[in-house]
Amino acid sequence: KRIVVDQSAYEAPAMRRQAEIEHERAKRNYEQAKKNYVTKTQQAIAKMQAVEADFMKERQRMEIYVKTTNEFTIKAPADGMVTYAREWNGKKKVVGSTVNSWDPVVATLPDLREMESITYVNEVDIQKIAAGQKVKLKLDADPNKPLTGLVTNVANIGEQRPNSDSKVFEVKIRVQQTDTTLRPSMTTANEILVSQLDDVLSIPLECVHTEGSVTFVYKKNGGDAIKQEVKLGAMNDNATVVLEGVTEKDELLLSSPAEPEKLKFVMLTASK
Repeated sequence: KRIVVDQSAYEAPAMRRQAEIEHERAKRNYEQAKKNYVTKTQQAIAKMQAVEADFMKERQRMEIYVKTTNEFTIKAPADGMVTYAREWNGKKKVVGSTVNSWDPVVATLPDLREMESITYVNEVDIQKIAAGQKVKLKLDADPNKPLTGLVTNVANIGEQRPNSDSKVFEVKIRVQQTDTTLRPSMTTANEILVSQLDDVLSIPLECVHTEGSVTFVYKKNGGDAIKQEVKLGAMNDNATVVLEGVTEKDELLLSSPAEPEKLKFVMLTASK
C-alpha cells in the first residue's frame, strides 16, 4: 500500500486521498494483526501450560496407581516357607479376603529354626503349669520321633475354646530341637513334667476306690482279697503315689472282685 501511495503522488487528489485511506486501513489492520498474533500466542502458551499441568497431574496420579499396585505384590525378604495368615474365625486368608489397615498381615515367613507348640490346659490343672517346665512332644505325623521342649509362657486369662465346656489356658512351648519334619500347623501331643518324684511307690488309678470318705485298694491276701485303706500323694492322669497302706511287694486288683461287700476292710490304724 505504501508503494501505491507513492505512485499516487502524480495522480489526481481524489485518487491520492483514496490511496492514503487504504494505506492507513492496511496499516491499522497490520497493527491489529500483530496484536492478535501476540494475544493468540499468549493464549496458546497459556493453553499449553494448562495442558502440561494437567498432564503432570495425571502422570503423578498414574505413578501413585503404579506404586500402589506394586505394593500389592508381596515379596518375601528371604527364601523359605510361606504361611498364610488366619482370619478372626480361624480360616486362612485367600483370594478375595479383606485386608484391613489395623491387621495388614497376609502371610508370614516362619523361622523353622525356632518352632513353638501351643497347647491348652484345663483350668483345673493350670496351677500346676509354670514357665521353665520340661515337655515331651510327639508329632502326630511321626509319633516315633520324640522331641523335647520348655514351657515359655502361661496365659493369665482363660478362654472358651470350640467344643469345650470348661475354660482353658493357652500354654506356649519352645521346641528345643530343629527337625526337617517339623512344619507350621502340625499337631503335637505334649506331656508337661510338672514335678518329678524319685524312689516313690505308685499305682494305676484303676486300683483306687472310695467308700464314703475312705480311699482303699483291693489287695490280695493269700487266696482271698481285702480292702486296704491307703493314703495317696501326688497323682496324674494315669497313676498316683501311695504314701501309706501298701508296699511294692503287694499285689493289687485293677477291678472290684465278686461280692466286694463281704471283704474285710483294713484301716491304716489297724494295719500298723
